[in-house]
Amino acid sequence: MVSFQSVTSLADRELHSELSEAEESKFCTLPRGGNGFTIRQAKFCKGNGAKGLGFSIVGGKDSPKGAIGIYVKTIYSHGQAAEKGTLKEGDEILSVNGKTLQGLSHQEAIDVFKSIKTGDVVMLLGRRQPKRPPENVPRK
Repeated sequence: MVSFQSVTSLADRELHSELSEAEESKFCTLPRGGNGFTIRQAKFCKGNGAKGLGFSIVGGKDSPKGAIGIYVKTIYSHGQAAEKGTLKEGDEILSVNGKTLQGLSHQEAIDVFKSIKTGDVVMLLGRRQPKRPPENVPRK
């Protein structure tokens, strides 16, 4: 059984591993359908004249689509996320500075980000790999 803590420790060592469908379903709320799932880490800085983080989020336990995780909705061109390129639209944000976002409402997730006034913002992300078309099928 894969726990959220064991996945967090993998990311802390900057290890990107692919998980099986059964393993990921124990903690991931991303929609199914990709070729794999990777855990990634993105690090930003707040305060001391740093640019804004530069992204918006969607989701939460109070989402109109049902209780889902917190996802990156939009990356804005003027912020750190666009400059660093480590965050992609559609990434699920699993934790921020070690605090899990699983089971939080949308506003509670926003409050986690707002509570960090200065210093590092380290996010653990879940990212699906897109499906690849079968190689023997002719493309139009």
